[in-house]
Amino acid sequence: MKRVLVSEMNEETCDGEMLFAEESRRLLEEEDGVGVIEIVLILVILIGLVAVFKNQINTLLRGIFENINTMSDEVMAGSGML
Repeated sequence: MKRVLVSEMNEETCDGEMLFAEESRRLLEEEDGVGVIEIVLILVILIGLVAVFKNQINTLLRGIFENINTMSDEVMAGSGML
């Protein structure tokens, strides 16, 4: 079946019911927006997890950076740069 744009439609090309059915089928088969929806849902879940575990994440990061500072001070002291 030939696809007809609404702007090109006249009495000779296609009746309204067939055009509606074809366009409905095309819209249902289209998957262009699926990737965007998946990304948005993943972001929402990640933001929710960060909100729930905010205190634990802050404690973990604070400990990691304190450890980095302590070790870098030891390295600097060992090399005689301090």
